[in-house]
Amino acid sequence: MPTVGDLRVGANMDLIAEARDFGADMNRQVLDLREVEVSLESQINPWLYGMIFLTRPSDEDISVEEAAVIADLGRGFRLKAGKYRNEFGLLNTVHEPERPQVSLPLPVEEFLGEEQLRETAVTLGRLTDLGNGYRAGISGAVFNSDNDAAFDAGQSGDKAFGGKLYFGRQASDTAYQLGLSALTGKNDTVGTTDIQALDFRVLLEPEFARGYDYPARFSWMGEVLFNQREIAPGVSNNANGAWTLVDYQFKPAHHLGAGAEYTQGRLDKSLTSRAYSAHYSWYYSPHARLQVQAGASS
Repeated sequence: MPTVGDLRVGANMDLIAEARDFGADMNRQVLDLREVEVSLESQINPWLYGMIFLTRPSDEDISVEEAAVIADLGRGFRLKAGKYRNEFGLLNTVHEPERPQVSLPLPVEEFLGEEQLRETAVTLGRLTDLGNGYRAGISGAVFNSDNDAAFDAGQSGDKAFGGKLYFGRQASDTAYQLGLSALTGKNDTVGTTDIQALDFRVLLEPEFARGYDYPARFSWMGEVLFNQREIAPGVSNNANGAWTLVDYQFKPAHHLGAGAEYTQGRLDKSLTSRAYSAHYSWYYSPHARLQVQAGASS
């Protein structure tokens, strides 16, 4: 974080090239500046931190993606207020250019949409150091139910509620973290959506490329999501989804990986989708990369 009174400015560009050839009717070649992001961050005083992220997705106007203040309250408690990526699952707090995958996993997009859970909210959390590298955390949040996929853009006018528990350990040779998230809110004037997520991350040689994004020599991560959506009074569709990704850094800043994804439709669980992918990533600076990904879906 910046020192008190300093303003730190950062920038991200997400340029994506895509080529598909599934026959004469399904050809696609795209070169697109998917997103430009500028961050402004400042340590306002020793206990209060502020941040603003401005973003310009492709073919859209510049907008405020996140704007929040974070207050350290003592005894390990932290309060966050504003509009931001809420703490849910494994990827929700990760900005698009920094995700381990090029595209959002199928169940995350199906249940939470392309923008995921990014709402005006107040979150109270606490991190506990258990010693010997172990740590545990808990957070709870109340936020606007503006998410299109889960809550129909807040048609009910009610608030939504979420929370997360996690436990993990960091050592010189291995690290892991397990998480459990829950989300509930009205999806329209009569229906409710409840989503739970179990996530995990396992790392071997976690500081193999110290200072770089995803520094571990080997990482395995994934998530299972459970979506219960009331589609009519007393009638619910219970859909599930999962994704997993493995990544091997065969030399510093050079990664090879593979992933698999599965989801059911949030309105009709008989509608299923699967995807498989492989990628190569080269980090030409600590926080910038060139990534090539090939995949298949059904």
